[in-house]
Amino acid sequence: FQDGNRIDLTIFPLASLDRWEDDSQTLILLDKDGRLPPHAPPSDRDSLPRPPTSKQFDDCCNEFWWVNPYVAKGLWRGELTYARAMLDEYVREQLMKMLTWYVGAHTGFTQSPGKLGKYLQRYLEPELWDLLTQTYADAAEEHAWQALFAMGELFRRVAIPVAQHFGFTYPQGDDERVTAHLQHVRTLPRDAVEMYET
Repeated sequence: FQDGNRIDLTIFPLASLDRWEDDSQTLILLDKDGRLPPHAPPSDRDSLPRPPTSKQFDDCCNEFWWVNPYVAKGLWRGELTYARAMLDEYVREQLMKMLTWYVGAHTGFTQSPGKLGKYLQRYLEPELWDLLTQTYADAAEEHAWQALFAMGELFRRVAIPVAQHFGFTYPQGDDERVTAHLQHVRTLPRDAVEMYET
C-alpha cells in the first residue's frame, strides 16, 4: 500500500481445502462460511530456530571447512566471481546456520535472528558483531582474503561454545589443517606449479 504496509494474501480454492497448510504467522482475515478449522493467534513459533542434532552440527562444520579451500583456490587463481560465490553462498550459509544456533543456545531458542540474520546484531556480543561485519568484502582480492579469515575466526568463536552447550565435538583438527592451508595458499606465488614443495 502507499502508506508502506504490505499484506501477503493467500486465496485458496475450496476444492483443495484438504491440502491447506498454514503456519503460525497465518491470520485468517475472512472465512464467512466457517469452513476453516479454528486457528491459533499468529505468532513466530514456526520461525524460531531449533537446536541442532549432532549430525547437523557435524555437517555444518564439515561443509564450512570443506569449502574454504575452494575460496582460496579461486582467489589464488584470480577467479574473483568464483571465489566470491563460494564465500558468499556456500561458506556464509554454514556460518549463518552456526550463528543461528549460537543465538538459540543463548536465548533458549525463544528468539529468531530473523531472515538472513537481519536481527543478529541484537543478540551477538559487540565484538562478534564487528567480526561478522568484517566478513563482507568489496571486490578487492585482499579484502576477500580478509573476509575469508574473518569468517573462519567467527565460525570458530561461535561453534566451539555451541558444541560445548550441546555436548558435541568441535572438529579442531579440521579447523587447524584448513586454516594452515588457507594461509599457505594466500602466500603462494601466482606462478607456483606445485602447491607444496616435495
